Amino acid sequence: MSVIAIDIGNTRIGVGLFTAGKNADPALRFNHSDIQSEMLAYLEKLCSGITDGGRRPDGVVLASVAPEWTDRVAELISNHCSMTPEIVGTDLKIPVQTNLTDDSTVGVDRLLGALCAYVNTEQACVIISAGTALVVDCIDDAGTFLGGAIAPGLAMAAKAMHTGTAQLPMANLDLPQEPFGRDTMEALNLGAYAAIRGAAAYLLERYAEKLGHWPHVVGTGGDAMRAFGNSGMVDSFIPDLVLQGAALVWEHHHGEDHTS
Repeated sequence: MSVIAIDIGNTRIGVGLFTAGKNADPALRFNHSDIQSEMLAYLEKLCSGITDGGRRPDGVVLASVAPEWTDRVAELISNHCSMTPEIVGTDLKIPVQTNLTDDSTVGVDRLLGALCAYVNTEQACVIISAGTALVVDCIDDAGTFLGGAIAPGLAMAAKAMHTGTAQLPMANLDLPQEPFGRDTMEALNLGAYAAIRGAAAYLLERYAEKLGHWPHVVGTGGDAMRAFGNSGMVDSFIPDLVLQGAALVWEHHHGEDHTS
């Protein structure tokens, strides 16, 4: 069975085709402004079966942390692909145990990431998701989602420094090469990367202490490679973590379970 998985994020939308919980080709990502053009053309291509030897996918699963875009994308799929997407959290429950005070406050992207990371590693793991926000989540050895921390991502931090001060420019977020910022731009870039890496390192140590051992660290998100690619902190990068998680949930509910 194959399924089109769609992940609606705060700034971009990811789209990929998955079979048995895996995607043969990397997912594509589109800006919200491109849903009627580039994204629609790609969706029509996937729905036609062109990318899968002429075989149409068996379903569409949609995960979203941007409610204002959920219905628009679902309607687009229904009108142009003649398929009704199933929405994670509404139509499909995520098969993940949690140790939270209120599950309803956690974004589906974090729970899908937890599911996918644990299925891939089969051990306690920490997810460092570097995108609009920096999210560092922890899953224990039994696959229970313990929670995590949320902080500003690189671009958000750069924007805050620029808009919240009178004279600081917008950081270009070039990767720092030296331990000292020798001008304002270098100092801003160094501060942004030090903040995101320092936060992740601090949280990793706290999580490992609670788990009783060092976990496997998974990196994901649009800024994961440039923020952590050469940091030595991440054991494996899974760019399509949330999309794969959504595909796994769909398969779990359609009789092809790869989550256990």
